[in-house]
Amino acid sequence: MNTFGTLFRVTTFGESHGPALGAVVDGCPAGVALDPAHVQAALDRRRPGQSALTTPRKEPDQVEVLSGVYEGKTLGTPIAMLVRNVDARSQDYQTLRTEDRPGHADFTWRTRFGHRDPRGGGRTSARETVSRVMAAAVAEAFLARELPEVRTVAWVAKVGALECGAPEASLTRAQVDVHPTRCPDPKVSVAMAEAITKARDAGDSLGGAVDVRITGLPVGLGEPVFGKLKATLSAALTSIPAVAGVIIGAGDLELNGSQFHADPRSWGGIQGGLSNGQPLELRVLFKPPSTLREHALNGRHDPCVLPRAVPIVEAMVSLTLADARLSMLAHPHRP
Repeated sequence: MNTFGTLFRVTTFGESHGPALGAVVDGCPAGVALDPAHVQAALDRRRPGQSALTTPRKEPDQVEVLSGVYEGKTLGTPIAMLVRNVDARSQDYQTLRTEDRPGHADFTWRTRFGHRDPRGGGRTSARETVSRVMAAAVAEAFLARELPEVRTVAWVAKVGALECGAPEASLTRAQVDVHPTRCPDPKVSVAMAEAITKARDAGDSLGGAVDVRITGLPVGLGEPVFGKLKATLSAALTSIPAVAGVIIGAGDLELNGSQFHADPRSWGGIQGGLSNGQPLELRVLFKPPSTLREHALNGRHDPCVLPRAVPIVEAMVSLTLADARLSMLAHPHRP
C-alpha cells in the first residue's frame, strides 16, 4: 500500500538512503495554479537540520517537478515530483543487517517480506514523509481553488508532561514557526526546548501531541457510513510514523452527556461522519522515538519528532480534504 486516496491519489516512492524520494499525484484536475516555490516552501518547513532540537542530517530537499504542470498550472495528468538524497550515511547502519532495533519496523518488516533495506530504515523511515509533504502542496493548491476559506494550522501542544493551552483562533502557520519547538506559547516553548535538549543529551526521547485546527470547511465533507470524515482523517494521521492515536474534538470524555453536548466544540466539527461547518479540531498523539541510548548518541536522530511532525500532520489533513472534496463533487446532493 504505497498509494493514498481514492480520487485524489498519491503514490510515494523511495527509501531513506536511496538516490531520491518522490510522489506521483493523480486525480488533480487541470487548471490548478501550482507554483514550485509553494512546494519548496512546504518542504523547507519539514526538512531535517532546522535547529539543534532535530536531527543534524543536512538535506536541502530541493523539489524537481517532472510532469503534470505547464505554465504554472496543472494539466490534469499525473504530477511527478522528487527530491534527491545528498547526506545519507549508510555506513552507520551496517549492524542493522543482523540486528533488530526495539520499537522499529526492523523485525516485522524482515519477518513479513524476508528482505529489507537496513539503511536508515529504508522505506519505513520517517524520511518517506517528504513525499507526502510534496503531494500535499498540490492538494493545498487544489483546495485554495475549490475551498478558499479552508485553513489548516497545526502546532505542538504537548511534549512529555509539558502542555500549552489552546491558542487564539487567528493562529497562523507563520506564528507557529516562530519557535523551533513549534509551540505557540512562548513560555511553554522554552521549557519544551530544554526538555528535548536534556533528553537528546541523555540518549533518551520524548513524545507528546500535535493539535490541529481546520476552519472554513463546508457542511457535508465526508461520507456517512464507512467513509466518515473522522475515519479517513484518523487513518491518514495514524499512517504517519510514531503516531499512537487521534482524538477528535475538544470535549472532556469524562463529562456526562448534558455537559459534553452543551459545547459544540466537543463534536470536533463532525456530525454523523460529515463536516458540520464548524472548526474541526484534532489531537494527534506521538510516541517517543524508538532510537535510544548508544544508537541515539552516535547517530543522527530526532530526540522528539513533534516539531518536524507539524507540517506532516497538516499534509495528511490536506490530502484527506482534497480527496473528500473530489468525492463530494462526484456525488453531489440529490433532493
